[in-house]
Amino acid sequence: MKTTTRMPKNAGYDGVATVHTVKVPLWPYLVTPVSAVGLWAATAGAHAYWSGNPATAGAAAAGLTLAGTALSALTWRAAAARGIVRQAVATVTCVAGGAWTIGATLSAPWSRPWLDLWLIGAPTASIAMGVIRVLRSGQSGDGEQGGGLAEAVKSLRGARLGRATIDGARATAPVVLDAGTTAGDLAGDRGALASALDVPATAVRVIPNPDSARRAKVSVVPVDQLRETRYWPGPSAPGASIADAPVELGVVEDGEPLSLWLPGDHKAGRNSAHLSVVGMSGAGKTELVLNLCADVLTRNDVKLIVTDTRKGDQLPEWLRLGAHETYLDPESAEDYIEDLPRLIAQRARHLGQRGLKQWVKGCGLPYLVVVNFEAARLVVDNGTFVDVSESARSVGIFLLVELQRATHDRFPTSARANISAKVCLGVERNTDAEAALSESTLDAGAAPWEWKNSRPGYLYAEFPGVDKERWSMPARAFIARSEDDRAAAIAPYRPVTAPTSPPQPPPTQRQEGHPVTQPDDQDERELNKRST
Repeated sequence: MKTTTRMPKNAGYDGVATVHTVKVPLWPYLVTPVSAVGLWAATAGAHAYWSGNPATAGAAAAGLTLAGTALSALTWRAAAARGIVRQAVATVTCVAGGAWTIGATLSAPWSRPWLDLWLIGAPTASIAMGVIRVLRSGQSGDGEQGGGLAEAVKSLRGARLGRATIDGARATAPVVLDAGTTAGDLAGDRGALASALDVPATAVRVIPNPDSARRAKVSVVPVDQLRETRYWPGPSAPGASIADAPVELGVVEDGEPLSLWLPGDHKAGRNSAHLSVVGMSGAGKTELVLNLCADVLTRNDVKLIVTDTRKGDQLPEWLRLGAHETYLDPESAEDYIEDLPRLIAQRARHLGQRGLKQWVKGCGLPYLVVVNFEAARLVVDNGTFVDVSESARSVGIFLLVELQRATHDRFPTSARANISAKVCLGVERNTDAEAALSESTLDAGAAPWEWKNSRPGYLYAEFPGVDKERWSMPARAFIARSEDDRAAAIAPYRPVTAPTSPPQPPPTQRQEGHPVTQPDDQDERELNKRST
């Protein structure tokens, strides 16, 4: 394996050229010379086998002619997608090799002129194929992704493209549009661009330049990099604080982990955020949320509260018994939401007395993760939830809202505006995506309605602290092999055993949909009482 470093002519938006390290495998350059040597040896053996019988030699010549013709036609057809130059070189090499094989088999490869033709033709073919390989590595060969991308974009908007670069499976090129044409106009042509390149619509993204309306980057990933199932590897940082490491939810198209930090960090320039998870039935949103729940249950300073007013009894046992509090009917869940402002005020007073503007590790309060499954019924027309979404972040309360549609009739617009972390899996139509993702992400090429529920786990994510250019990259959520795997992962950190005699709350206290109460829940209530 040979490694080379190349400085591309095009620079990033900051004007600084980027160094690209490209690993070039050497074995493809050896295919042609090794094949030429093997062909010489094969013809020598064929000559020795057939030369003694003229009738057999004639039949062999006829068979080799048919085989060579068929192989040449196949080469021409198979190389069509590689550009006319590579197609022509490959086909001519195949035709010449077939003609030489027939003559060398009949006359012997060591006789003249067949030996002379082999000594000249084998190096020539090897060099020709090597040159094409080098041009391909430099992204300047005819018919390569870079060239195809340039021609496709130019045909749509007359754009001027910088040199295309290929990073793994992704081809990217900077674009300068004519005056009066914006990156948004080019983004509107994504469908035509995908058609010109013969790739799926979700494979093309147009990333605007924040400093220029007529400049952008066009990125194409023709081969789906997420098609293989990604199994949940287990908790991200079991036994650690929720502030020490993010929750790993999946993998992004470029191979980077899909990471979500729950608490904010002023030093890192990262704000805390609530999360909405939107996707149609069967798109995989429940699997993603269950992985997050399992992960946070292994942290040493988190309390998990779960509400599910529709299908609570179908939640896995490890979650129903392992969560610190569960509310599995509409009345108890609504009571909990109504009680959150009081809890927020108590926690704010506790943090304020210690001079803290937001929850931090070691502040004396557990971090609360409130997961609301099938939340539409719970949050629609709920003014308290809107108030809670405005004030809960700084006191260490993380709200997760899981629902099939985030449209205004299912999710209050004001609450949606307060939730800055977003995940959108496959949805039924583009209007559903418009309510779940930002306009810039959709303009750049995010199209979850193309998947619907045919690709469970496929998603787009907008997370605080992540470069907005990456928001339009597809990602795929992890899938657990079984609920037993998730149960085993959390067992050392959160035993899932039901109490022998469930405690009964006093009449003045809200009723819980599920009677599981852990000893440390009482500790927090005592802390809340003291802080008042």
